[in-house]
Amino acid sequence: MPAQERPDYTAGLAGVNQDQNYLFRDTLWATLGLFCAVILCLRFAQMFNAHLRHLFSLTADSKQQQFWSTNHAPLWPNLKIHFLYAPLWRKRHNREMRLSTAINMGTLPSRFHTTILLIYVFSNIAYSCILDYSQPRSAVIAEFRGRTGVLALINMIPLVMLAGRNNPLIAILRVSFDTYNLLHRWMGRIVVAESLAHTLAWASNKILNSSWEEMLHSLKKPYLLSGAIGTAAMVLIMIQSPSPIRHAFYETFLHIHILLALVAIIGVWVHLDLPKLPPLHYIWVVMLLWAFDRIARLWRILYRNISRRGSTMVSVQALPGEACRVTLNMPRPWTFKPGCHVYLYLPSITLWQSHPFSVAWGEKVPVLSQDDENEKLPSTVRDLQLSTTRSRGTISLVVHKRTGMTAKLYDRAAISPNGCFTVRGFVEGPYGGLESLHSYGTVVMFAGGIGITHQVPHIRDLVQGYSNRTVAARKVVLVWIVKTTEHLEWVRPWMDVILQLPGRREILKILLFITKPRSPREVVSPSATVQMYPGRPNAQVVLDKEIEDRVGAMAVTVCGPGALADSVRDAARKRVDIASLDFIEESFTW
Repeated sequence: MPAQERPDYTAGLAGVNQDQNYLFRDTLWATLGLFCAVILCLRFAQMFNAHLRHLFSLTADSKQQQFWSTNHAPLWPNLKIHFLYAPLWRKRHNREMRLSTAINMGTLPSRFHTTILLIYVFSNIAYSCILDYSQPRSAVIAEFRGRTGVLALINMIPLVMLAGRNNPLIAILRVSFDTYNLLHRWMGRIVVAESLAHTLAWASNKILNSSWEEMLHSLKKPYLLSGAIGTAAMVLIMIQSPSPIRHAFYETFLHIHILLALVAIIGVWVHLDLPKLPPLHYIWVVMLLWAFDRIARLWRILYRNISRRGSTMVSVQALPGEACRVTLNMPRPWTFKPGCHVYLYLPSITLWQSHPFSVAWGEKVPVLSQDDENEKLPSTVRDLQLSTTRSRGTISLVVHKRTGMTAKLYDRAAISPNGCFTVRGFVEGPYGGLESLHSYGTVVMFAGGIGITHQVPHIRDLVQGYSNRTVAARKVVLVWIVKTTEHLEWVRPWMDVILQLPGRREILKILLFITKPRSPREVVSPSATVQMYPGRPNAQVVLDKEIEDRVGAMAVTVCGPGALADSVRDAARKRVDIASLDFIEESFTW
């Protein structure tokens, strides 16, 4: 066919099979919806069972909780052992793969996560390749161009949603941000691959129908140029996002990542808006989701940190073991929830950067008004109510020195008078705190190093709940592994408070393992309920002992280095079939 009579498959919707595009768009949405529905059903079943267990165990003694201590059907334990709790291969899951001390290759997804990812990746490949191959080559390429473009655009919606700290699915499905972060990374790879395929399909058809020069000349058109810029930004994101680069230069990576993502979104919007292509409304959804998360984060920061009483002041105290205790005196009351985390902003140290930290302690502090200071008695009911309800929130974090912001924070505290300084700062949150331990008769907590900050609030909550008879817990065991005894100072003030709580001796046992004691004389058990040992614990031995003496259903939680988390996971998996046991891991991979 003469060149002038060939159909132009490089522009607009020429050669694009819109009916099939809509079909696979709907199929993709159905796939995502099915994943959410299955997880939601599992969560509802877990929550309903936990609620019943909690209600029946509130006033029950150890013997009366025996019903909840064993499995009554093999399906759920087997699902946990072989699928939900199973690593991809052998024991390794959150233990980082390193080529050297400086090169971190990241972690492996679990078997459950891998299954979801494989289904989603291969379904996208299949949807991209189901074409009408009986057409001329240019028409097939045009159909492929349209398919990959639509799929990339559809996938950008969950890609942006899963990256948000205010992702509504976190609360609805009770799935951690860490899991969504893993899905975000893989969806990002799918979007980049489909966008690149879309661009290359257009370029190859242009070259086939004319020449390289004509293809490059076409890029002068604004809508084509913006599309090419969007694709180039996505490819750059892919180049700078491999784990070794991301871990070595995380703060730089994050800023470049956000900038390139904005360039990509704007590029795609212009690419669709100028020719008024049908999928234009999808990019508006993407932009609205991105804007919603940013506005929600800004609102949290302003609401939590600024009021008529002032703004948040941050006190930083250097601690032994290259750590510092960060106390935030906030202008508003703080609703504390065990297991939550916040993002800390310290503009005088790291400008606009924010870093996540577990909340180790939180409480409300009464606020003295001017009338209180003048010792004026309340004269009305409203004055009385105000005088008893005015309070400020204080939350405390423990920050271990690493690199970047944490190193700057510790170094400044270390050289300050008395090892302390105060600055103005902001906190964003709270986030997380999805897991409740109130329905378990036995709770075994493992903490490695700074991971103790996640466990301390749960311990206080359970000990207080035991005294008030609001939780099922009758036995709580903390296993904390630290390098030296000076690391115990990180949470000493709060542990002293916990050790003085009513009923603590009846419910709480603490096992401290010192891996590198300076002297054997340091490792001395202060009491029968607080015991110290040299070296590292054998997670299986510790867990087996507690399983023998368990009360009711059992929760095993871990927060710490990947190697510790993997060993506890392996120990728990081996005993899921002989006890009603749930494994909960707190991690933050990036």
